[in-house]
Amino acid sequence: MKNWLSTAKVHSPGYDATHWGFDHAQVVDLNTALQQPIRIVSLPVYFNRPGEFSYRPEYADIDLEQWDLILFVDIEFRSQTELVNWVESTGAQNWLLSVAGLHAGETLLPNVIYKPVWSFNFLHWSEPKQDFPLQREFLFECLCGARRKHRDYVMLAMLKSGLIDQSIVTYRDVFVGGDCTSTPPDVQEQFPNLSVPWPYVSPNLDSAWEVRATLDNSVSGLVPWEIYNRTWYSVLVETLGYGTTFLMEEKIGKCLFGRRLFVHFGQAHWMRRLKTFGFETFDSILDETYDTLDIIDVERYAAAFDQIQWLSKQNHPALLQKVRPILDHNHDRLFRFKLDVEAHMNQLILGYLK
Repeated sequence: MKNWLSTAKVHSPGYDATHWGFDHAQVVDLNTALQQPIRIVSLPVYFNRPGEFSYRPEYADIDLEQWDLILFVDIEFRSQTELVNWVESTGAQNWLLSVAGLHAGETLLPNVIYKPVWSFNFLHWSEPKQDFPLQREFLFECLCGARRKHRDYVMLAMLKSGLIDQSIVTYRDVFVGGDCTSTPPDVQEQFPNLSVPWPYVSPNLDSAWEVRATLDNSVSGLVPWEIYNRTWYSVLVETLGYGTTFLMEEKIGKCLFGRRLFVHFGQAHWMRRLKTFGFETFDSILDETYDTLDIIDVERYAAAFDQIQWLSKQNHPALLQKVRPILDHNHDRLFRFKLDVEAHMNQLILGYLK
């Protein structure tokens, strides 16, 4: 069966079936797929729902009953409950679902698998490097992306502390996907008389260090090696800054891949969840109890920023050398995690096709 799976033909009108482990050469047109002994199709969730970015009008009325196996993919962070309700509304029978987010209180069904697609995807575009300089010019890299509440907090805290002048910080208006256009009141209250510098590009940043001359959301798949090699630590500001959804996106992927010591600004219990996948954090040197503060978001951000300030006063080469085993472990674990997930996907597919 494994040999058959490596040569099987699959139809994939929405997302490339490589998400489920198929090679590009295995993706075929509709008629060819339907003529196979075992008929498989890979579809994005909500492919039949107008208004969704994954909507495919040419396939909105595809007959799902003609397939032996349907592979659904969600690259966002919708809940399993929402997605399964939608799948059942399509009339699909034999199906598997890949989700990119994990919601508190939900246990994944046997035919649902978690794949942190954004943390894995950039591995296809980035070659590992052994760069680990012990002379660096700046303290932190803080590349904020689209405007969001927790990123506003970080920018104001960096500004108030003066660390913004010793770091490479960007908060551009060229990225889509933000959740605010002005500073939320609970954040602004913590920084009276200060305004968020947005858009902002650090004067410490040489344009030659950028990953690309023109920046947009597509650069999320590129590792900023030139910036990493000039900064000691990372301020990790993932997409979600509050709520209870665990999401591993490209920002944490890059930190793990690039051997970065980071402080996380986001939801509570995020670091704890990261550890369940075999990664290590820095509680041996940092006070990571900020991760447990789940009542008031700004209190969690403030506790995390205390660790930023603590890091700024350390012997940076000595500290990085001390945590080097953790950084190496996380780098290696990212690749192993990807292989583990892909092996699990393979087993799920084979199990449905017995």
